[in-house]
Amino acid sequence: MERRVVAIVGSVIVVLTVLAVLVPLLVGRPGPAPRPTPVAPTMGSGSAVEVDVPVQGEDFPPPPAGCPGPLVDPSSHVAVDWVPMVVAGGREYWGGDERTGLVAGPTVVEIRCDISAISGGGRAVVPKPWPDGSSTHLGVGTVVTEVAGFPRECFLMADTGAPVLFRAVDEGGGRPEECVAVPEP
Repeated sequence: MERRVVAIVGSVIVVLTVLAVLVPLLVGRPGPAPRPTPVAPTMGSGSAVEVDVPVQGEDFPPPPAGCPGPLVDPSSHVAVDWVPMVVAGGREYWGGDERTGLVAGPTVVEIRCDISAISGGGRAVVPKPWPDGSSTHLGVGTVVTEVAGFPRECFLMADTGAPVLFRAVDEGGGRPEECVAVPEP
């Protein structure tokens, strides 16, 4: 009797194992999607996987001349939450903090590449490097200026109805060495 129970249990296990392998093949269940080859992230790119697949369509109109186009991995859903930033003089400035009392200095750059709009509101990656006049926070045509009384290598601002402050960042996303001793506006 005991041998019969062991034989039946063993047979059930074998049948279940065979079914677990064969049923997905018989019903045509797709296997896992191929993984894209990731590109090493660049400063401020987060951990998004960048794959050279241009995005086109009504959700992604062609970017303005001189601006990068969106890329997306077609096998995954992309949701980019951009850090508020501006590119000017080949340097990234992060922030977007509203600050009262800031006084605008000379114009540095006018925004011509709205990265958030180019990415379809964060549904695609926009590969770097980005040209001067790119922003993830400010719309096309917004004027970015120096902050009067502060070095442009460290701080920029824009007036979007309220003054908005941007701080220079180095390659690692930290404060550049020349700005460490400069007080905040």
